[in-house]
Amino acid sequence: MKLELESRQLDGKRRLIMPASCPPGSAVTIQELDEDTWLIKRRKPARQVKLVLIPEIHKLADDPEWDRVEEAFARAAMKKLPPPEE
Repeated sequence: MKLELESRQLDGKRRLIMPASCPPGSAVTIQELDEDTWLIKRRKPARQVKLVLIPEIHKLADDPEWDRVEEAFARAAMKKLPPPEE
């Protein structure tokens, strides 16, 4: 770990210019330790990424038991519908 102390000056709008090693748009946290001390940390994205592959299912396999259950759900739902208007 390289410890390096760099001095910077705030501009007229109280902005601090970060070193070139900190890319533009980086997320940082600023912690005020006391009236004259601030701790600035750059938040780096997590490197531990897990990839999960999910296959596309275009047609489900035939399952007569599930078809009966699904039909029972549909019949129960149709009983609750109001009669069609003519």
